[in-house]
Formats: sequence, structure tokens, C-alpha cells
Amino acid sequence: MLRSLISLLLIAGINTAPMQTASTADQFNMETLLGVQAIPMAKSTSSQIQSDARAVLLMDAGTGIVLYEKNGYQSMPMASLTKIMTAILILESHKLNEVVTISDNYASMPEGQIGVRIWLRKYEKITVENLLIGLLVRSGGDAALALAKHHSGSTDAFVKEMNTRAKILNLQNTNFTNPIGLDHKNHYASAYDLSILTKYALHNPAFRRIVKMPSASISSTDGKITHKFEGTNYLLYNNDGLDIQGVKTGTTLAAGQCLINLVRDDNGKEVIVVVLDSKARFTESKYLIKWVLNNFIW
Repeated sequence: MLRSLISLLLIAGINTAPMQTASTADQFNMETLLGVQAIPMAKSTSSQIQSDARAVLLMDAGTGIVLYEKNGYQSMPMASLTKIMTAILILESHKLNEVVTISDNYASMPEGQIGVRIWLRKYEKITVENLLIGLLVRSGGDAALALAKHHSGSTDAFVKEMNTRAKILNLQNTNFTNPIGLDHKNHYASAYDLSILTKYALHNPAFRRIVKMPSASISSTDGKITHKFEGTNYLLYNNDGLDIQGVKTGTTLAAGQCLINLVRDDNGKEVIVVVLDSKARFTESKYLIKWVLNNFIW
């Protein structure tokens, strides 16, 4: 409980000054973060969770209260959930209409060095917003590398900034070695840290808007190159009537199937659901979402 409080207080103290490079609509919303929030309470009939995932954490998005956790503070591979941090650094430092020139031939890179691609072309000019859509909707590794280079000049420099931000957010069981989510022994996070990171990211309106997209079509600034793709979050279009607000998927050999979803109840209360190393992440996430909505009231 103390650890959760420290992290939330640290988040509350970050970035109180207006960003000079970000648009007003996408600035960090301190008023929302620090507003009075309803406290979730477990019903007396709360049932036990049956989960096969290696780690699970359910967090009330309003208060940061942990509603359930299984191995929630254990460091483990996080796959493309990494890209939440990549997006945060970009959103807080760049305008969405900034133009990025692709200077590398990502199409020639082996899959093990880039993961999923949106097939950016060398010398293509594309906006930061479209790269963020490719990053968060399709989970494009080429989009991650392009954004990292645009922001910091090199991937290594960008990774240093990722780890600096992790320390500022008090993510004690997190370390990054790349902006994509590729497996590495020193690339890891805990389910708790990822829920705190997601809670932080959700205060950016552009992040919220993009992670809800089930599919997208983005183009170069001259309109000559188009990238069309389906999103990776199956629950956005197969949700059994649940109000899924999206967030991020991730899969690698070391991490297994990973998923973070934001769900909203009938009264507008939101819960962050983190599942790491699951054998059926979408089925399990739906089960966890239904469990928390049935067993907690605000």
C-alpha cells in the first residue's frame, strides 16, 4: 500500500508546468488527476479469481487502488507493452503534426531486430501522429525506431530517456533496453509498474484516442504512400458488450501473450487490466473484466 501511494504521489507531482512543445489538447491534465475520485469497494459476495497467467493486476484507474494482483510486483518480459513508454516520451515532447523523414531502410531488417512492421519506406515523410498510430494500433517496430531517432537522434539515447522516465515515475521493477519490446535479459517490467505507466499515459487525450482504434489507414505527407492495417487488440471488436477503451498488446517468445486493457463500467468508472504471459490473453482478460465489474462497486 505504501509503495502504491509513493508512486501515485510522484505521478501527481510531475509536469505541473505547461509543455512548450505539446499542443494544449494533449497536455497532462493535472486537474483530472488530482480530482476527488470515488473509492472502489468489494462486494461481500466477491468470488475468487481463477487465472492461468503468470502475472495479473487489476487497478482502479481513478484512484490507483489495486483491486487484485497475482505476481503483480515481479519483474518479467513485457514485449510490446514497452511501446506505451515510447509513446509517452513522444507525446510529451512533440507536436502531432511534426513531420518525420524516414532515414533508415527498415524493410531490410530481420524480424528479430524489429518485430511487427507497418512497412515504412526510406525517405518517406510522415507525421508524428501517424507514426504513433502505427506504433500503438499495429505495434510497428519500425514506427518505434523512427520515433526514437526523431526524438533523441539514436535508439541508445532514447532508451536512456525511457529509463530516466521510469525512475521519475518510481517504476522500481522496470528497465528498458529498446523502444520496441524485443526480448532481452535486461528488458522487463512488473504488472504493477505497467499499470502505473498506463494510468499516467491515459491522461493524454491523444493516447486515449489512438489506443481505441481497431484499425487504421495512414499516409505519407504527400499522400503517395498509404499504410493500412488492423489493430492487434481483438477485444476492441469482439468484446461481448463490454466497454473496452483499448490500450496495448504484446507477444514475444520470452514474454508470452501480454495485454493491457482499459474497461469502463456503466457509471464511467474505469479499470486497468494487465495480463502477462497468458496462454489465452483475450479470453482471460474478458473473464477478469467481468469479474471486477461484478465484484466491485464505486
